[in-house]
Amino acid sequence: MDEEIYDTGNEIEHEAFLALWFSRFVLSPYNLVVKSVFPIAIRLVRRTRIALAPAVLASIYKDLTSFKEKIVALTKFDNWADEDNELAVTIRSPFQLVQIWA
Repeated sequence: MDEEIYDTGNEIEHEAFLALWFSRFVLSPYNLVVKSVFPIAIRLVRRTRIALAPAVLASIYKDLTSFKEKIVALTKFDNWADEDNELAVTIRSPFQLVQIWA
């Protein structure tokens, strides 16, 4: 990141932005800012190295689990091959990664 971002004195704004970004696009299955992202955001703004791969992998596993549950639910119907049954699953992780793992 640029040095000028860190020299503005607005660390709280950056922490809040990162918390929102992680909550909406990486770690949370809902559009809520979850409590668990604040320590991650604070560490990143303070330039502390952390491993994000486990969190992203957990998010991918959550998406794959919901995808599997939807498929299992559809196969329990006798007429699961009808056009009326839809496979609509909300994916929060990067879709390319979920697609590769699926």
